[in-house]
Amino acid sequence: MQRFMIENQLLEKGQTVLVAVSGGADSMALLSLLSGMRAEWSLTIHVVHVNHQLRGDESEEDRMFVQNWCQQKNIHFREYRVDVLAEKQTEKVGTQAAAHTLRYQAFAAEMNRVNADVLATAHHGDDNTESVLMKLNRGTSPYLRLGIAMERQFEHGRLIRPLLCVTKEAILKYCTEKKILHRDDSSNESDSYTRNRYRKYVVPELKKENPLNTIHIRRFEEWQHDDNKVLMGLAEDQLAEIIIVKEKDTVTIDKDRYLKLAIPLQRRVIHLILNCLYNKGIVRDFSSYIEQIELFLQSHSNFASIDLRNGLKVYRENNCYRFTQEVYVESDNYCLELAVPGIITTPLGRIRTEIVSTCGDETVECMYIPVSSFSSPLFIRNRRSGDRFHPKGVNGSKKVSRVFIDRKIDLPRRHDWPLLVDSAGNILWILLLHKAELPKQQAVDHYVRIAFVGNT
Repeated sequence: MQRFMIENQLLEKGQTVLVAVSGGADSMALLSLLSGMRAEWSLTIHVVHVNHQLRGDESEEDRMFVQNWCQQKNIHFREYRVDVLAEKQTEKVGTQAAAHTLRYQAFAAEMNRVNADVLATAHHGDDNTESVLMKLNRGTSPYLRLGIAMERQFEHGRLIRPLLCVTKEAILKYCTEKKILHRDDSSNESDSYTRNRYRKYVVPELKKENPLNTIHIRRFEEWQHDDNKVLMGLAEDQLAEIIIVKEKDTVTIDKDRYLKLAIPLQRRVIHLILNCLYNKGIVRDFSSYIEQIELFLQSHSNFASIDLRNGLKVYRENNCYRFTQEVYVESDNYCLELAVPGIITTPLGRIRTEIVSTCGDETVECMYIPVSSFSSPLFIRNRRSGDRFHPKGVNGSKKVSRVFIDRKIDLPRRHDWPLLVDSAGNILWILLLHKAELPKQQAVDHYVRIAFVGNT
């Protein structure tokens, strides 16, 4: 165990170490080990004991046992009492989850109080095996860590787990050889807790198949974690390349560039987007969402959307995919009189009008209307239910909604799209999309030139 700490540089000489000690065999073995290194390594050791107050007198006896041991070894001791039952009720979580939250809050408080460099906990190799198996069986994302990290940042310092290299059996043997007394937690025998069932029934059966499974599982988990960090870094780089819009509640990415990514990167890009929008400081498991979104984005049909939890929508649009938590509210109808000459601003952009004596070449962004061919004044409005017009070069009329579908205009933009109409209600132009067939004129003196000039 000491060699494991040295090889992985978990400790440095002269550090202040806070040891989390329950009184069980694991934590007492760790405390004994560190206590034995104290002089040679010039370590300052503090012990934190969290009393969960769940086992009555047994909990009090655990506290007294650890406190007395520390007094005999001249080691700083501090107890934190936490109310697990109140936390369960407030946060609507299970006993183990509530205890874990409060326990680490206490660790953080004590680490800051004593200004420790390192927090050491007594998680061992079998704990890691249990965690991996529990997460795999429950269902989890490969983008989240399966096992228990050997070390990680914690508060202003680091959290280390020096016993991950050994099994529970090895720890008990060490306690026997070193004559290390310890307490037994009766709750560890209860089948009410998932981890206990894995510890009692699952892990022993696997050890029968391979006594070294703890080593193999830890190696696999660490390598898989390292691989995922590299792939996630690549996904972050790719997301930065394909992103079109990134706002507080919306992320829009380029469709074609996304589809060119390798599938593992596509999935991680979705994961990063969801974690960005759902927020919020912690990485979550979005496996089921990713699978649902992946199938949705692969469809080649036109505009569509899907709803996820907490108000998140994913839109499949013509050239992009949009992930948003914005609440879409269809805007009010508008109808703006078009002064000639003049400039008017629409949701699509600005439109300029002027009187000209000759008819120039029409473009997608420009239209010439003989002054005598329409009922003045002219208006710019958005579409109305049942709108139809007579497209230029086409016999008969056509629904405006059909034009939007044919031209693949995304649904959220259709309602606000500007139409040019005369005072009689005739639609003369669906801007940038289709012009209407105008009556033929014998002699034309002047034209109204209408041009879309964008946002400039």
